[in-house]
Amino acid sequence: MKLRGRALRCLFLSVVGFGCAPVQPVARITPKRSEPTPSKATTGTTDGAGASPSVPLEAPQVTSKDARLAASSCLDHEKAVKSRLADMRAKMDAEYKFWHDEQRECWAEDRRRDAERKAQEKCLLQGVCGAYGIGEGGGGYGEGIGLGSMGTIGHGVGAASIASKTNVQVAGVDEPDIVKTDGRYVYMVANGALRIVEALNPRLVSTTRMGGFVRDMVLDGDRVVVFASSGQGTEQCRYGYDCTIAGDGTSTTLTTYDVSNRAAPKKVRTIGLSGSLMTARRIGSTVHAVVADGDSATSDYVTWPENVPRCGTMESVVQAKFFALRAKNERIIRASSTLPTITDQGHTKDLCAGLLESRFDTAHTFTSVVSFDMKDATLPAVSSTIRSRPGTVFASATSLYVATHRRRHSGQLWYDDQRSVQEATEIHKFRLGSSPSETRYLASGTVPGHVLNTFALDEWRGDLRIATTRGKVPDPNVESQLVVLRETSGRLDRVGALEHLARGEDLRAIRFDDDRGYLVTFKKTDPLFVVDLADARAPKVLGELKIPGFSTYLHRIDKNRLLSVGFDANDHGDYATFDGLLLQLFDVTSPTEPKLLHREKIGSRGSSSSAATDHLAFNYLPERGLLALPVTHCDRGGDGVAGTEVAFSGLSVYRVSVEKGFERLGGISHEDDARGCGLWWSHSTSKVKRSVFLDDLVYSMALDRLKVQRLGAFGKDLADISLSR
Repeated sequence: MKLRGRALRCLFLSVVGFGCAPVQPVARITPKRSEPTPSKATTGTTDGAGASPSVPLEAPQVTSKDARLAASSCLDHEKAVKSRLADMRAKMDAEYKFWHDEQRECWAEDRRRDAERKAQEKCLLQGVCGAYGIGEGGGGYGEGIGLGSMGTIGHGVGAASIASKTNVQVAGVDEPDIVKTDGRYVYMVANGALRIVEALNPRLVSTTRMGGFVRDMVLDGDRVVVFASSGQGTEQCRYGYDCTIAGDGTSTTLTTYDVSNRAAPKKVRTIGLSGSLMTARRIGSTVHAVVADGDSATSDYVTWPENVPRCGTMESVVQAKFFALRAKNERIIRASSTLPTITDQGHTKDLCAGLLESRFDTAHTFTSVVSFDMKDATLPAVSSTIRSRPGTVFASATSLYVATHRRRHSGQLWYDDQRSVQEATEIHKFRLGSSPSETRYLASGTVPGHVLNTFALDEWRGDLRIATTRGKVPDPNVESQLVVLRETSGRLDRVGALEHLARGEDLRAIRFDDDRGYLVTFKKTDPLFVVDLADARAPKVLGELKIPGFSTYLHRIDKNRLLSVGFDANDHGDYATFDGLLLQLFDVTSPTEPKLLHREKIGSRGSSSSAATDHLAFNYLPERGLLALPVTHCDRGGDGVAGTEVAFSGLSVYRVSVEKGFERLGGISHEDDARGCGLWWSHSTSKVKRSVFLDDLVYSMALDRLKVQRLGAFGKDLADISLSR
């Protein structure tokens, strides 16, 4: 309803003791977020979602040094919770006042309609009705105003001579995965259990059931740490082209097992964290877990009771509904505003010590780095907590970075050094080491734009290199940049930058390698840029190669060659549509003249692979030049039209060489892939999730079963082990 006679209503409310605040009816109140929910692109148009046009905003300006986190405390947190509760109550009171004030108009309308109805009934009885409108409506009423105070509511086993390893981003920094091997055994987590299989004689040695939703694990010698969530939650965002890094409202359990007896793993330590698991890293025997608290949609609340008409409802009903809703909102706020906690060795405590906060994050969210020794349960876990939304995580052997995307909003704080842009990435650096005691916050900084995934960040000689994109295809103003940051007195200061890269295109793949950087952008073609980073103060493009399609993952197979996974594309002048899965082999011996050596297209549009968006699914064995690739191969597709037939679903194995390119040796089939051929490229996945090479054995792992076959004898299962509950 429109507000009418506001001055008279304010006078009336003042007389009865309410006063008058400049409020409007609010259907739904949500906490302010630093970034919007991403929208998926639609098929048949440019292969990328549109970006909103840049609109100049006036907002308070603060200097870049204020990106550094400020000290906070539990007391500050309690004050923030009280403030949120007071804000919610004020909004509900304002909503109720607005509703009550508008009831006079409802009552007048009811009286008018009631008079019309009686007149209609009378004329019908007298038989003298002509053309006459019939009104319908409720007859509710209310007396008095005011809600009042509602209060506050083993045996000897052979070892493989050659075994593949987890495809980690940084050598020496292990990443959690659903499968691990030590050459003697293969360890898997799926469907609520840890399973151990003898490697060269593939048989199930043990199955250890556990509670919660098992996510992944790390392995070091005779110890395994399994990461589990309290619920299934949401799918992790690993390739952030059109998904957002966020918590899912679940809690996390870290369980350490002694597996010296593989037939009977023994639980030796359990750590409970209130936050959602974002990712983790292992350096030596120290595990560093990153979790997010309060970063889910459960913190949303409404200020008007559900299914209550705004006009014609009795005041006693509205009051009762408001009482119940206010109590519910208080529970939601308190549940979403609790401090992050850790439970270790039977003791629970808030992660208050050393609490830090970002001035630019208005949401009540926390990101914590929790470090513990997986081999010594007597050493206490160490944590560093910041009040900030989570973000993309990158870790080297000595540092961990959290890169959080921010969007500029009118009236909110913004970065002085990013005043010309509407989106930026806030980066927080933490100290890591081989001992949990080394974990601590170090510095913060900002760069323009947003990151694609963890490969957009890299550390070399103490400097952070980060590649970002501002905007998104098909925005003609979209462009990318590569910035080098150096830690100085608690700040990550800009040392050098390569700016205005590939205007009109956005980043699809990034890989850093010592003093080189490789960037792939796309709109209609795939420019592969080779960047010289030897001088941190002056990054520069050495060479560029334009080819059809685009890469989503780049892998350095030797000093002079890159292997990529991505998608072919069809050029339509102003835009391009993506096509089948694509493998490519590049020669970068001469960085000024990168060359495409070989390409292998797999199927038509709709063909997909988990390796296209998740590097852990990519398995390359350099000793033998073997590539294992999870694949859903679709046929009978056309330009811009997805295939209609799944020709193969499983694991394809290739021999990769400079001379012959990609030779398919065979595959391990996993039938009944319900995903079909309709997947969008940035959500590429497949039934098979992981693979392992062990001498001449190939392990192919889906979430429901494990198959093992022999190189040179594909099609014959040596083992077929169910992974279902």
